[in-house]
Amino acid sequence: MFKPLSLSVALTSALLASQPASAEFRNESFSVFGAAGFEWVSYEEKIPNFGGYKVKSDFDAVNFVQRTGGYTAINEDWGFYITTASTLIAMERMEEWNASGFAGPVQQDMATMNFNTIDLTMAYHLHNGTYLTAGGHYQKIAFSRYDWRSTSYSNQFADGIESNIRNDAALMNQIATDVAAGKYTDISTVDEYMEAIRFSPEENQDVILEDAATFGAMVGVGYDSYFVDRNPGIRWLGSFEVGTVMYEHVLNTSNTRAMNKAFAGGLDARARLGVGYQFSKKFALMLVSDAHYSHRDAIKETTSEGTVSRPENTLTALSGYLSLSWNFKS
Repeated sequence: MFKPLSLSVALTSALLASQPASAEFRNESFSVFGAAGFEWVSYEEKIPNFGGYKVKSDFDAVNFVQRTGGYTAINEDWGFYITTASTLIAMERMEEWNASGFAGPVQQDMATMNFNTIDLTMAYHLHNGTYLTAGGHYQKIAFSRYDWRSTSYSNQFADGIESNIRNDAALMNQIATDVAAGKYTDISTVDEYMEAIRFSPEENQDVILEDAATFGAMVGVGYDSYFVDRNPGIRWLGSFEVGTVMYEHVLNTSNTRAMNKAFAGGLDARARLGVGYQFSKKFALMLVSDAHYSHRDAIKETTSEGTVSRPENTLTALSGYLSLSWNFKS
């Protein structure tokens, strides 16, 4: 899961370490348009206890993406970046759900995922092409799940869940009490209750939509040869950032309400590498690759309206795209 990001970090570190000080440093603004490219995304959720089993989802797809942004120089030492990343077309792929003790998936579904980010980043220059960064990071993961399907292990999984419930004396006593009190519509016995809740993807699962938006802070280091050499020739850039989540807002159609959480726990790490040609002081064409790792801890909230939750999840994204950079004032 960490391999694309780890490789990018290693290459970026080598690039940064190799840069000497230069008297040619000049802090100049430029704009960037990342023309259409592709991004591989991998997403997983972990549920520690689903009917007595550990359950993990697995999804990956290749989406059509775009990048846009720019850099504004403030003075000889400071400047700031504003960058955006967006999914233009999200491809649908099959998602699988695996449970502990089973050799294959216990259910499947079709899914699509959009991954969008906005960053406002301050940069402090070391006057040799290298700069230190700190700023705010917004990201939104939006997915849809539909067309739920059983597998050859679904019935065995359903039997196991029922067995685990029936072997839990405290839980069975509560179920019997609720059934006797008429809490459930058209259910008058424990067996009818067990039949009603039996695991069956086609019958129990609806279309699920989720938007998970987070605001966070990131710090890092970067290098761009543009700041020390704007003449025609090879242009290099690289950066690495790491940060944490400050605020998270999750809206999921399977929950009764949205969840809002400050400092819910999580990690973001990102690396960028680029190489291209500076045709003149005004134009450059770059081939750029971004790697992003995002981990979010589980969220669970209980109020008078009920309990809502979002499982622990991890996203890894690796993109490649052409980027046009220009500076008409140079």
